[in-house]
Amino acid sequence: MKVDSRMRLQFRIQSGIFLLLFIALLVVLAWISERHPLSIDMTANQRNSLSQESIRLVAEVEFPLEVTLFVSPINESKLLLETLFERYRLLQPNISVISLNPDLHPDLLRAHDIRYDGEVLLEYRGRSEKISQVSEAAVSSAIQRLLRQGERWLVFLEGHGERNPYREANHDYSLLATQLASKGYSIENLNLTQTSSIPANTNVLILASPKVPLLPGEVNILRTHIESGGNLLWLADPEQASDGLALLADQLAIEFVPGIIVDPSSRLMGLDRADFALVAEYPRHPITQNLGSMSLFPQAQAIEYHGEDLWRQQTFLRSDSRSWNETGELSGEVFNGDQPDENQGPLNIGLTLARNHQNNAGELFDQRVVIVGDADFLSNRYLGNGSNLEVGINLLNWLSHDDQLIAISPRPAPDTRLELSQPKQLSIAIFFLVLMPLGLLASGLRIWLVRRKR
Repeated sequence: MKVDSRMRLQFRIQSGIFLLLFIALLVVLAWISERHPLSIDMTANQRNSLSQESIRLVAEVEFPLEVTLFVSPINESKLLLETLFERYRLLQPNISVISLNPDLHPDLLRAHDIRYDGEVLLEYRGRSEKISQVSEAAVSSAIQRLLRQGERWLVFLEGHGERNPYREANHDYSLLATQLASKGYSIENLNLTQTSSIPANTNVLILASPKVPLLPGEVNILRTHIESGGNLLWLADPEQASDGLALLADQLAIEFVPGIIVDPSSRLMGLDRADFALVAEYPRHPITQNLGSMSLFPQAQAIEYHGEDLWRQQTFLRSDSRSWNETGELSGEVFNGDQPDENQGPLNIGLTLARNHQNNAGELFDQRVVIVGDADFLSNRYLGNGSNLEVGINLLNWLSHDDQLIAISPRPAPDTRLELSQPKQLSIAIFFLVLMPLGLLASGLRIWLVRRKR
């Protein structure tokens, strides 16, 4: 076919139109990607994207949240910091992020007491949080503290051998208190022999398994706190001093089942004792809706509710169907049914009670109470097991009426260590130490022989 000048012109026009359309398509795709960014995290455990907990938390940001990165251009963490906060900004338009060179802004450093290169300042509704060791868990916890309206006072009852939030013994709660303080809670001890009432600013009163019986006057103070609409967390070990607390149990319409919960599945998990209740499946409840791993409850007791319409009762912790309440000796072989008062599981370990209450101003509010038949699961010794920490923080968020906030935990990277079996290690060693050197030697000899024949 003969190509004349007219056909050449048509080809050029078609090529030009195609080029213009191609450029226009690229511009449209760039505009769409800017307005609707899409990223796919293919790393193990999705550690290069925000966790579902952080995503839910960021959705609660209703007002402008300003993030200022005080990071110098030579800081090796500059790119990592900007990348992390860009993930938050893309999810929530109310979040703005700016990066400043601290050397050029000494006035801001003094105003906000910024001391380190790489420190981050978050400001929300007149309040601020600073982060020195930046990670997703630290950032989300700081946002959680900023979202929490006003102070949240957790008051621990003391003076009767209860678990102490300031002591570091295995049975105490210092690790839990540290976690709670990082999330914006204020923690205080209270001795009822030194006061005639519970402080009015108490958000949650915590009774953590007293070992010495409470005095009648102290029990009356607790009962008055419940009657006036106060929130209560009762952590009740089987060996707690029950004298006087029976009146409190009657007021809450609960009963502690005799014995200790025995769970045969604990031996399948490698535990040497059967008196550890494992909770792997959680009843539907705001406290447990985001939990993904089991929790451990050492020597727990079961709870039953008999209040009918007195409270809105829900179970949020329940033992396995193979468990039972052992009322006999726990030494040697332990069998279900060898005592007449033993009951087959599942058994209630944790209950929540709620009801509408009216304050002095005539306003209705939701009063909340949580009873757990174990105090050890939040102790320093067992707090790190499974979801124990998440359960503790979530139930306190629920009691404080902050149940939209959740516990943020860093996600471990499962692929940072390479573990190989001995046969695989031997195969790799043979390949790199024997086969590869022999292959290179054979290749060199072949090349030498070919060149020699020339």
